[in-house]
Amino acid sequence: MDIAGMWRSTRAEAPHPGARQQVTGEGITIAVTQQCQTTLPLAGFTADEVTVTVTSHRPGVVAQVSVGANLNSPDGSYQGPTTTVGHGQFTAAARSRVRASFAVLPSGWPVLGVGAEAIWEDGAPHSIALVYEELACDPWVWWRWPIRILDLLTRPFLAGISSMPPRSSKG
Repeated sequence: MDIAGMWRSTRAEAPHPGARQQVTGEGITIAVTQQCQTTLPLAGFTADEVTVTVTSHRPGVVAQVSVGANLNSPDGSYQGPTTTVGHGQFTAAARSRVRASFAVLPSGWPVLGVGAEAIWEDGAPHSIALVYEELACDPWVWWRWPIRILDLLTRPFLAGISSMPPRSSKG
């Protein structure tokens, strides 16, 4: 599955938060929920816990389902590589939903692209759906650590400079 390639094949506008696209077939829809999770031992560091629910609109038809995700720039000019985040199956008996959960660590790319593909056992065309969501957690949180480290490393030098008397400019 290649989310960026699928989006380009639709000749749609650049992906942006809130964009949804049924690429082929009308057989599935995607719902995405997010929750910020604090990581331990760093209480200031959060990660997005993402749950994707793929729903079949063809009850009783068996299908193999794949779910993928990628990270994107806010204006859609960058679409990262797709990572498969889950697999499942719609069954003939009762199962018409597939769920996949995964974590997104802060990366600086604030838009999450999610795609799902259902390959139907009855030979119907594959169903593909895409959605783009803004990440709920602070995507720049990772910058806090380099800034803290730089502050810690430069503090002794700045203390030494501030205690020096000013130079006189006699000419």
